Amino acid sequence: MGVRSILSKIGTVVIVLGVLGLGSLVAWNVFGQGPYGDSCSYSLGCRSFYCVKHELRGERQWAAPHGTCTKSCDHDDECGSGARCVTLSDDSLDDLPPFGKPDKACLHVRPLDPEDRH
Repeated sequence: MGVRSILSKIGTVVIVLGVLGLGSLVAWNVFGQGPYGDSCSYSLGCRSFYCVKHELRGERQWAAPHGTCTKSCDHDDECGSGARCVTLSDDSLDDLPPFGKPDKACLHVRPLDPEDRH
């Protein structure tokens, strides 16, 4: 076997692995990431890449028991029922990836609990 034959085979393997890698990323993006409102642990688990671990109680943003896939918004009607479009607090912004953070996003609204002492 010559050097060219070996390099050709290595090149073929690299190209095949690259195509398979890109194909798996596309499949994961389409089938593996959660839609808006789905529960999440990390922002990579959401199609919007925004997993927020806060919710709205009254007018304040509190830590939520689990993360929720959210999306950027401008108005409440974009968020659907049970959520509002709010300017994110510093703590809520810390839940999101470091770049491309929205100023406003949809947060789940939890009714106020009179026993809640937050």
